[in-house]
Amino acid sequence: MKKILSIFLSAGMLLTSGCNDFFDINDDPNNPTEASVNLLLTNTEITLVNSLGMSTSGLSAILSVYMHQMTRRQGFDAYNVQGTDFPITQSWSQFYSIALEDIREMKNIGTEQEAWHYVGIAQILEAYSYSQMVDVWGDVPFQQSNTAPETYTPSPDEDSSIYPEVLAMLDEGIANVEKTSTLTPGSDDLIYGGNMASWRKFAKTVKLKLYNQLRLVQDVSGEVNALLAEGDLIGDQGEDFELAYGQSQSPDNRNPGFIADNLGTRIYYISVWFYETLTGKNPAILDGIIDPRVPYYWYNQLSETGTPQSPAEYRDGAFLSIYFGSTGPNQAGLQDQSQTILGMYPVGGRFDDGGAISPTQTQAPGDVPQRILTYYARLYIEAELAQTGVTSGDPRALLENAIGASFAKVNEVVANYDAKGQAAPSEISDEDIDAYIAVVLSRYDAGDNNKKLEIIMTQKWIASFVFSVDAYTDYRRTGYPQLYDPDTDNLSYTNSSRSFPTVLPYSATDVELNPNNQQQNPTEVKVFWDAN
Repeated sequence: MKKILSIFLSAGMLLTSGCNDFFDINDDPNNPTEASVNLLLTNTEITLVNSLGMSTSGLSAILSVYMHQMTRRQGFDAYNVQGTDFPITQSWSQFYSIALEDIREMKNIGTEQEAWHYVGIAQILEAYSYSQMVDVWGDVPFQQSNTAPETYTPSPDEDSSIYPEVLAMLDEGIANVEKTSTLTPGSDDLIYGGNMASWRKFAKTVKLKLYNQLRLVQDVSGEVNALLAEGDLIGDQGEDFELAYGQSQSPDNRNPGFIADNLGTRIYYISVWFYETLTGKNPAILDGIIDPRVPYYWYNQLSETGTPQSPAEYRDGAFLSIYFGSTGPNQAGLQDQSQTILGMYPVGGRFDDGGAISPTQTQAPGDVPQRILTYYARLYIEAELAQTGVTSGDPRALLENAIGASFAKVNEVVANYDAKGQAAPSEISDEDIDAYIAVVLSRYDAGDNNKKLEIIMTQKWIASFVFSVDAYTDYRRTGYPQLYDPDTDNLSYTNSSRSFPTVLPYSATDVELNPNNQQQNPTEVKVFWDAN
């Protein structure tokens, strides 16, 4: 995994369609007007991951709230999502104006130069981008997108028509990364460092993910079982599709979620629902089971007896947060030095050792990767497929392995953690992991098939903490995990004025500029695979 040297690569690289020989005499070889495939690849990877992940401009900034992992004091609280919300306008723009445009140029230049490895990676990233956009927005521009000057106002394609194109594009990408290539990525590939086998496994794991998402609307057993028989999927922690960050502040190349939670006013609150689930205090989910990952997931700025800056809306010992959908008198009080904040595992914040300080941005490394598609996620997908009868696998064994891989990922972060003056945290012990898995499996064994599926999806949700795009997709498909309902929590000051959004609205900026893209109602439109 390569650390990012700078995340401020130009999004407006000058691209030329050609010029005559007369003007070639004025070309400056030190300032090329055509982007190189290596710069395009780097910029695409950064843009794509940040558009999906936990950042001020990433989709997880909204979807982590709607999946009740985080809470925000934003307009999109209480499901009041708007096309003007910053993460929506920015992620839409980053997908279409930067990532997909760079991908188009990477394919064109790579084909001309017979740099097939770059072409293959571009096709895989393009397919993955469109699959995630369909999963979030439903119908999106596809056939006409990024075809200027032929059209500047692309019409959305039906979401169901895009998935087959995406799957075919993945196959094309796999074929190209296996060709002999004039150029092969190295340090410019921030995800896999030019390892074509890892790109192939990622592409096939994306296919497995997409077939799983299709299982309610079409028979995918043949395709799924063929992929599993090949055994050529993301196979260990070193093959996870994730983007590592650095510790530099100038330029700032740290995890964007860390930056947002440690500069100025802290904007992320840990969901009360998520907190009570992991501490065994949620009677609806995993009641009585305390998760050993808690001190790795978040950091308490208060001690058990510390005094917060303002009256607390929700406090349980050292933990302090606010409710989703709250209009209570203590919801808006200043708590930036008191609230519980994102910790070591999700963004490279501090490990919660009970020190109860209000950390500065230099008291934690902030270099933990954003995890997008991982080995443990693959195992949870397989467990779901087995539990629902698509495959003949053992869902219990796959669930056990998936939970184990989730804990192994936490311990991987611990092993590489720069404690910044703290005592180095210990890895979660085998005894604690085994005890946790044993009690979860006992609940699994006691449940009917619906409860078994709920436990699989709940564990996947817990493991996905702060990367919430796939959790949002999983919830709409399966109805799990159970989520917080502010209208039935017996609190007079929490409510939701809208139903759960089954898609996100389009970027208001695009709707304003593109007459062929009309705004959609996020509570009335469903993605085609959503048969729940």
